[in-house]
Amino acid sequence: MVATVLRDPASHIGRVYELTGPRSVDMTEMAEEFSRALGRPVSYVDVPLDRWHAEALAKVGRPPHIEQHVLTMTWPHRQNRYRTTDDVERVTGVPAQTIEAFVAARRDFYLG
Repeated sequence: MVATVLRDPASHIGRVYELTGPRSVDMTEMAEEFSRALGRPVSYVDVPLDRWHAEALAKVGRPPHIEQHVLTMTWPHRQNRYRTTDDVERVTGVPAQTIEAFVAARRDFYLG
């Protein structure tokens, strides 16, 4: 998407694009897509947000505004409240990838 915009930036001035996949999934569905792509079981474990923040996110060392943004974005994700758009396909001419396709194309990264 970024490469397409940078090839002809003038035609994108003032536009806002939402980068989404082809469908919204909850965390259990995401784990199922990872499982299919990797050919092994992947499970979703619902960790309480305050515990995840203290034990994982806070230890990454991101600036406070980034940390807060990530925390804020967990709520719609946990509730499967993301919407989808066709922005990726409209701009690039190629449909957005599913999670399964994205992970399958990067199996070495996830299994390495």
